[in-house]
Formats: sequence, structure tokens, C-alpha cells
Amino acid sequence: MIQMPAYSAGQDIKINLPEFAGTRRKLIAHHLMSRRHLLAEACVGGLALSLGSRAFAQSEWPDKPLKFIVPYTAGGVTDLVMRMASRHVAERLGQTIVIENRPGAGGMVGMAAVAKVAANGYTIGATTSSAIIASPLLNAQLPFDVSEIAFISLLATVPMVLTVNPSVPANNATELLKYILANRNKLSYGSTAVGHYGHVAMMEMSEAQGAGMVHSPYKGETPLLQDLVGGQIQLAFFSPSTIKPMADAGKVKLLGVSGTRRLKSHPNVPTLYEQGYAAPIFRMNPGWVGVVAPAKTPAAILQRLSAEYMAAIRKPEVNDQISELGLEPVGSSAEQFAATYLAERPVWRELFIKAGLDVKG
Repeated sequence: MIQMPAYSAGQDIKINLPEFAGTRRKLIAHHLMSRRHLLAEACVGGLALSLGSRAFAQSEWPDKPLKFIVPYTAGGVTDLVMRMASRHVAERLGQTIVIENRPGAGGMVGMAAVAKVAANGYTIGATTSSAIIASPLLNAQLPFDVSEIAFISLLATVPMVLTVNPSVPANNATELLKYILANRNKLSYGSTAVGHYGHVAMMEMSEAQGAGMVHSPYKGETPLLQDLVGGQIQLAFFSPSTIKPMADAGKVKLLGVSGTRRLKSHPNVPTLYEQGYAAPIFRMNPGWVGVVAPAKTPAAILQRLSAEYMAAIRKPEVNDQISELGLEPVGSSAEQFAATYLAERPVWRELFIKAGLDVKG
């Protein structure tokens, strides 16, 4: 289990510097570097930064602590992932990274703070798929626009597990489809909200098979799980960390996971994709957490930050800690992060419309 210190909401938590950081900066500042040496210093993790007259060399940035805005409360999954990765990034940058939690309005308060701050490389922030895909699609008025942020790295995705009551005579997702077809208009499934992944993914499955399954929305995973175990509903999607104890106790069956890779926490549960579920909603994980910055942050700084967060997620200890939270570690480049956003937004838009939601974007 991960042992994390207790944090209070809104508390600034400082990530300690390595002792050698100050000495190293002094040596760099007083050393007359050749162009060749400057290129070597600017090259991080194999990513060479351009050396124009206004380029940010390592000796120029960062020369003071960075602020990292997390738009959710301390101790939550997004907060924990950012702290795990940022400790290692701080060591590499030779500067403190101060985590500042700014929750409110479903992440909109913190996201607006990141988007509107000075784009000088000293303030970055966390984001989620909910904050920059779902909220803009379902709300006409937001305090920021996605065009005001720059992508740095997608750190981890949030998978979901297709779960059934033990009375359902299916041991994998392929057998489940046969059972659904043999019981048209007889089955029901639950989710934590209209438009949630558990709703739209099951809706997609039901409509594709003409199954006529009935949707029952719940206020949270706890009552949803209680009714699944009790047999009031037959199917539902759950987060891996929520459902694992019940599966280990034999009270539910796990038939498949979202995304294209099996989970470290559930290695024997195949993906829905490998079982023939080819629709885009099953190939992607429904949520993710990533790092962003104000849109006009200098490109060299964005590249450096991207390289460092990618390297942090690849560290075995960070990778394992994220997996223990029930997430899938990624550590993408900025370009890959942007591509994920562009690919998933239209999928969610179409599914929201199918679900009868009032789509604004």
C-alpha cells in the first residue's frame, strides 16, 4: 500500500530539493559554456531544445520554484498522481515544485487559474478528461477555453471494469453478449450518472445488440455496488480499486476492462477490445489525468517539462504506485496528449447526444 502523508484541502505542500541543486546552479552560472556545452545542457532525455537568441537554456530556467495547481482536493487520485511524478521532476529541475490545491466547480476554478496565469513557465497544472472534454461539451459558459492551455504530458488513464452479478452465467465478455441476446428486454444495468462511462458504454452495447437493457442511475459507486451484489441490477462498470475486494470475495465477476492493455492490478481480466468489443468507447479508458500549462508558455520550457514528466512516470516506483491506485500509467509526449484529446472529444460528443444530453460544444 502507498503510505502518503495526510494533507488538508488547500494546503501548500513543498517537494524538497536535492541538496546538490544549489551547488549545481552556481557552477552553471559561473561556468563559461561553449555552444557545444550549451547544447548538451539543453538536451534532456534525448530531447534537444532549440538555441535561438531567446531560447531558455538550463541556466536561465528555472531559477526559482514552480507552482503546480491541482484543481481538486488534496488526497484525491489526481492530487496523488501529480505529487508522485512532481517529486522526481523537481529533483531533475533542481527547483522546488509547490503543489497548490484549488478545488471548486468540478475543477473549473483551478483550470481557469492555470489558463489565465502568466505564461512564463513557473505555473503549471493538472487536468482531467472531465475538465477539458465533458465540461466544455455540456456547459455553454466556462471560465476558460481549452485553446488557452498547452498540453505537457498525459500521466495516467482511468480504466473501468465490466462487472456482473454472479447469477449471470457468463465468465467472459463474449459469453455475456450471448446471454444478453437470449434475454432481450429483461436485463438492467446501473451507472453513477447519466452520461457517465458506465451509462454510455452499456448503452452502446445494448443498442448494438438490440438488447433493450434498462438503465438505472445511482448517486455514487457504493449504492450501485450494493444493488449489483444484491441482484437488483445485473451489470455495471466500476473503477478497479472499488471492485477488487468484492471480486476477491467472490461476490461479483469481472468480465473485461476498458482500454487496449490489461491492468497490472487485474492481469487475468482481458480487455473488452481483445474480446471483440471494437467500438471506440471500449478501446479507450474513460478518464485520464495530465499536466498542462498556459498556452503561450515558451516551447522550449514545454518540451523540457514534457520530457521530465515522461521520465518520471517511467520510473518503476512511480509506475507501481500509480498502478496501485487502479490507474494505467502512460507518461505521453505533449503531441501524444494532444492527439488523445482530439481523438476522444468527438467520441464523447456523439455518445452524449445519444444519451439525450444537451450538448453545447
